[in-house]
Amino acid sequence: MKCIKCSNKADYKIGTNPFCSQCFLLIIEKRVRKELRKKKLIKKNDKILVLDDDSHKSKNTIILLESILKDLPCSIKIKRTNYFLTQKIKTDCNKIIIPWNLDDECEYFFKCLFNKKNPEFIGHFLFNGKKHIKLLIDVTEKESITFAKIKSIDFKKSNKKSMVNNFLDKISKNHPETKYSLGKCIKTLKNLNVFI
Repeated sequence: MKCIKCSNKADYKIGTNPFCSQCFLLIIEKRVRKELRKKKLIKKNDKILVLDDDSHKSKNTIILLESILKDLPCSIKIKRTNYFLTQKIKTDCNKIIIPWNLDDECEYFFKCLFNKKNPEFIGHFLFNGKKHIKLLIDVTEKESITFAKIKSIDFKKSNKKSMVNNFLDKISKNHPETKYSLGKCIKTLKNLNVFI
């Protein structure tokens, strides 16, 4: 199997497309860059706090931020914490980056839907006067773990999976585009102000 970008030996897949390790890393970083640029999430002189729960998500976030923001004058602080969605974080930073990926977004959306709750924390959100950014919102759990393994990043493994995520994983085996399509649908609904 050959990488569809460079024709080197492919060891990884994104959806159904095979990639070598270098192209895989580039694709993930490109996706994150696109989201930051499109939504204008980080700008010059921002004070950024990265919440580190020792997961692959937070470790990847730190690595990606260092690469993406290397030429942008802004400050980055890292805080060790076991983050939960409505947690109030005391900080002088104006942006908070939370350990969150596409699987988390899909799970949160469905849980709100099933429990008839307003999904007020869909996408990047303002909470307690601080902009909360989900840097890996377009990256699946599997891709995030693969990214960390390629980069030889040590992280705390979690075997906990919700019923929703197990269900989405089953569908994704036959239809790899499922989570990406759902993520796009959720973003569209948010942009249309469907959630009140």
